[in-house]
Amino acid sequence: MNFKRTLHITILFLGILGSGAVSAQSGISLYHLTNSTYQGSNFNPAFMPEGKLFIGLPVLSGVMFDYNGRISYENAITTNELGEREWDIDRFVRNSKKRNYLSMEAEVSTMYVAWRKSKTKAYSLFIRERMGARGFYSDDVVNMAWNGNTPFVGDNVDLSKTAIDVRYYREYGFGVWRSIPNKGVNIGVRVKFLNGMVSAVTDNKFDGSVGFEEDNFQANFRLNKARVNTSGTNILDSDKLTSHLISNGNLGAGIDIGAHWKINNELSAAVSVNDLGFIRWKVDPEIYTLADTTFRFEGISLRDVDNFQDAYLDSLRNRLQDTTLYHSYTSGLNTTAFGSLIYQMTPNDRFIGSIATFIVKGNFRTIYSAGYTRKFGRTLDLSANVSRIPQQGIDLGLAAAVNFGSCQIYMASDKLLRLWDVTKIDAVDFRFGFNLVFNGKGKSPKDDNSDLIHPSPYGKKDKVEKSDGIYWIIRKQKRRPVYEKTNFKDY
Repeated sequence: MNFKRTLHITILFLGILGSGAVSAQSGISLYHLTNSTYQGSNFNPAFMPEGKLFIGLPVLSGVMFDYNGRISYENAITTNELGEREWDIDRFVRNSKKRNYLSMEAEVSTMYVAWRKSKTKAYSLFIRERMGARGFYSDDVVNMAWNGNTPFVGDNVDLSKTAIDVRYYREYGFGVWRSIPNKGVNIGVRVKFLNGMVSAVTDNKFDGSVGFEEDNFQANFRLNKARVNTSGTNILDSDKLTSHLISNGNLGAGIDIGAHWKINNELSAAVSVNDLGFIRWKVDPEIYTLADTTFRFEGISLRDVDNFQDAYLDSLRNRLQDTTLYHSYTSGLNTTAFGSLIYQMTPNDRFIGSIATFIVKGNFRTIYSAGYTRKFGRTLDLSANVSRIPQQGIDLGLAAAVNFGSCQIYMASDKLLRLWDVTKIDAVDFRFGFNLVFNGKGKSPKDDNSDLIHPSPYGKKDKVEKSDGIYWIIRKQKRRPVYEKTNFKDY
């Protein structure tokens, strides 16, 4: 068995045994600032900040990192009899749950520019780098990997819900924002052209298990749809990497849609669905598969065996019929949805309740959040929230946008409670950026009064009627006819 074939099977087993679909990043704190920053449109395209022109500088305009895991440093470290700290894998195994997931997400804003054409129309152009590595694993898998098959004699280890999703792609987007004042509705749409760089995803239909017999410890394997699709992995250590990262043939498309409806003067609702789309991976595709099979593994003969572990693994691999295919494949994007009710208590104070759902390879993770946002004039917008985050429970989030003239700095995090003790950190979320915002006060654009259009109270024949809230302006009426005086007779 050559090295590359061994590597392929190793990657496949990592996909089957080590990881799976998990939730994407949250960002609920920054989302609660709504239209205070341009970055709010990443969560709901209907959020458009006040101003005329918005510019994002490379990297500086937006950096995000999000990590969500099950185990912290404290869960995997113990103190021995000598008072020394050392790794305790048994403790790590004991702290694993039936369903564990690991997620690392990162985003970098390459650039963006947005501008208002009028009070009711705005447009944007943007480029963004998006990276993510997600994995799901069970406590049984960790226990078997560390303690062997002894704890599972007479039992089965279920592998059916495991998968991996690792990807890096770039999006080029164009956004349109529109306000309909007489309906109290803002809507937004962002269309995105996608260019994939690296991908490694497992088949969503994978099903499998391994069981161990009581009397002789023999293993029974069952595998179905065991496949890992990869693209770009061979280019990572080649001289083609630079040109590949600039542009390549892995193409796709996506769309974000959102709406913000003002129900009355105090209450409004917002809803959005983001990252509906796909990428077709054509460059350097390699698909590692194991044939659908059910077999009984009886072990090996120990005669003339120098290294039992290597001999055991080689014997197991020889029972698996692995194949590498070289054809393109399509993967869907990890869709997210946000829904909120917003109560505007005063012009500067509002309360917001939100539900955010993240969908990765058919798995749903939902965040519930309640927050309060306060505007301090035009200088500072501050938001605080309490959220229930999958796997992490209740956590505190904060977000702030500070304005200095045409410069804006924002910072946000959803996971702050564990920061007081570094050894207990099992999740991190941090976002920051620098925006240039120009209000265009030097010269005001011509007001077309499109926001004052209302139905006419004088009938359907008056097609265009406007009101500024004080009086109606109606079209010029025809003069009434004048009749000659009639002489009346007395009877």
